[in-house]
Amino acid sequence: MAGERHGPGPPKGIGRAGLVDWIIGCASPIVLIEAPAGTGKSWLMAGLAAMLDADVCRSQTCPEGRLCLWDVPDCGQSGPLPDDFTPGARLILAKRLHTAVPGLARADVYGRVTRIPADALLLTEADLQPAFGAAAPDLIARTGGWACLLPAATTDVTDAALIAFLRDDVLGQVPSARLVALDVVLADPQARLGRGALKGVPFMEGRGSGQLPLPAPIAACQPALAGALADILRSRAADPVEARAIATARAAQGQFPQAIALFQSIGAWQAALDALRQGHGVFFIHSFGAEAVETMLAGFPADLVAQTELLVLSRAMQALKRGEIPLSYRILIDRYGPDIMNAQKVVSARDRYSLALRFFRLLMRVWEDADLDARLIEEAYKLLAELPPADDLRRGAFYNTVLDFYNRDRRFSQAEHAAARASTHYGRAGVPILSFYVDLHRAIIHLFRGDPTGARGHAARAASHFAKVRHDNPGDARLLHLLDACISYETGESEPLLRFLSLDLDALAQGEVWPTLIELVLTYATQALSEHFSTMAARAFLDRWRVTADRSTQFGRLINIREVVVLQNANRWQEGASKAQELSGTVTLAWVQAAGPALAGLRDRDDVALALVWLRHMAQITPARPDLDGLLRAMLDNPHLLGRQRTGAELWLAHVLQRQRRGPEAEVVLRRALAQAASQSAVATLGEERGFLDDLTRTRRFAAALERSDPIHRVLRLVKETGPGRTRPGKAHGLTRQETRILHALAEGAANKAIANLLGLSEATVKFHLSNLYRKLGCATRRDALAAARALRLVS
Repeated sequence: MAGERHGPGPPKGIGRAGLVDWIIGCASPIVLIEAPAGTGKSWLMAGLAAMLDADVCRSQTCPEGRLCLWDVPDCGQSGPLPDDFTPGARLILAKRLHTAVPGLARADVYGRVTRIPADALLLTEADLQPAFGAAAPDLIARTGGWACLLPAATTDVTDAALIAFLRDDVLGQVPSARLVALDVVLADPQARLGRGALKGVPFMEGRGSGQLPLPAPIAACQPALAGALADILRSRAADPVEARAIATARAAQGQFPQAIALFQSIGAWQAALDALRQGHGVFFIHSFGAEAVETMLAGFPADLVAQTELLVLSRAMQALKRGEIPLSYRILIDRYGPDIMNAQKVVSARDRYSLALRFFRLLMRVWEDADLDARLIEEAYKLLAELPPADDLRRGAFYNTVLDFYNRDRRFSQAEHAAARASTHYGRAGVPILSFYVDLHRAIIHLFRGDPTGARGHAARAASHFAKVRHDNPGDARLLHLLDACISYETGESEPLLRFLSLDLDALAQGEVWPTLIELVLTYATQALSEHFSTMAARAFLDRWRVTADRSTQFGRLINIREVVVLQNANRWQEGASKAQELSGTVTLAWVQAAGPALAGLRDRDDVALALVWLRHMAQITPARPDLDGLLRAMLDNPHLLGRQRTGAELWLAHVLQRQRRGPEAEVVLRRALAQAASQSAVATLGEERGFLDDLTRTRRFAAALERSDPIHRVLRLVKETGPGRTRPGKAHGLTRQETRILHALAEGAANKAIANLLGLSEATVKFHLSNLYRKLGCATRRDALAAARALRLVS
């Protein structure tokens, strides 16, 4: 028999007697020991040779004889097995995974082969105990039983030497596609791989999809194995043929940024574009993040980026996600001309524009502060019919867009239906950040409807989706923090929102914004800043958002309306009215006073908000107006009111009825509004109307009635405890609530008669409070009193 009598054996003291006995006891004519390098095949064959008093053959040719030990050398293919064995003859064959032995498969089919798997060669504690004693368990943990790792665990073998061994002897012959699959599973042991993706990879063959944990020998050397893997893939990528193979494999495993970069490196532009399409096309940024998009776009030639529709739309989406809406328009205009600005025409122009462009132009409406257009909705649903039924990503995006349309139009039942459809499609598409946006929208809807409990549930689901996002996404993380802070503020906890405004506001203002989000920010932030800092702080905040609005030529009217509310909350009613009069549009004070039932038919978000501003002004300044209760009731019949707006209007109505000496009616309205707010823990909603609420609850009859309801009593206590910071300094200086209110009216420049009308007092009573106010501030005139109040920060 050709070969050597004595091959290398195991380190002194390490025995494999149990494994040797098992192999010798096999009845099959062929015993196949198939394992990667470093598992001790040669040790094992030496032990078998000693037990059987036989030689070990280490040539590429199969030995002949009744008992043959064949340790096949590392090669692509050895010589064949003989067609037939002599009766009673045995062959014990050891080889690496990638080495092919002709005839072995045929023998296996005929049941003549017993396979000894690689796992069976792994060392055990019992194997190591004689040589290492008490250290054996630790060595098993550090090596996973893989013999080649013992030197690194017991001597000074360097990491570089181990990486070189794994690279050259373990992974060197594995095809690139399977190395990519190994790379994927090392990065994420739960990754779902295709069947056979890891064939030929040591200890990983037959591994199920998403199986945990990694096999012990792989886990034991995972850092070094990852280094060896990176070396091989980097080296192979220098060959254009191998680079294409690796890129194709990465695309098959969903690693589209890496695949695109490799295709780009060899100038395979069409293959790179195909990989971009597979990687969700214009939604690539949602799956892989802004940095990946930046790198992807930079890798294409400039002329392709400027002219290829997929790249043009990807650039436009990138601009939208940065909050740079004018840049997004400019990118599209440069490619398609100025007609692209007309969404209605683009979406309906099937003969002029591609489906991809028309769909993208529809999506852009999410970022545009525009009214819901019935004709556009009709065209949008026609566009939906053109999408393939299995195109869950774009179908989800369609319903997400429609959701935002309905949300702006206060058609919340339709919005919820669209949200449910979007959630279903996005779930199938498997892009968690898009599912996150749907629940973010749904949470905002519930918050605006005055339901913080429902909002919290959707915020939790949004957080669950966000936790599955695999790329850095600080902008969307801020949105989630903002949402949680607003929900907390609504239920009476102010600190999270105040912290957000202090730490994250600038970054939020410079990022992606859309109308629904802007409305949320403007509503809660200005209320918090007014109550806990000052009117000046709230107005400065609005001025900063005007700068943001200039970037996108949007939201200006919404910001101005909110400033009027801030002024009203500060008892600066005259200034607020002047500001409201400056706003363009048909909804003026005169129009509201004559509107009657027409108030119930207002649909536009800003028109509704402006009408409410004027009704609030009238409730405060002219509560005795005979038809004012009718105007307020007409407004309450408007189906497009938010929950917050409805609660405010009901409190104004109760205030007007009380001032008109219609106490029983006022009590009914007040109890209804407070009971609804209490059932939903809508503390901030009531806090926004603190001035009206204070007037109503000062009435002894009302206060006694409200005390009999535990939920109402509880929510009123929370409103009081979370009261505005601007009243607390007054108390600290001995001012009563009424004196503080008069001081704020003085700051607006109101005369005694105007203050009396504003607060429902006689002029004599106002003079009485003024004299007390002057005495407490140590002043004798209005001017000195205001100067002292500003120095003490009692007024802004």
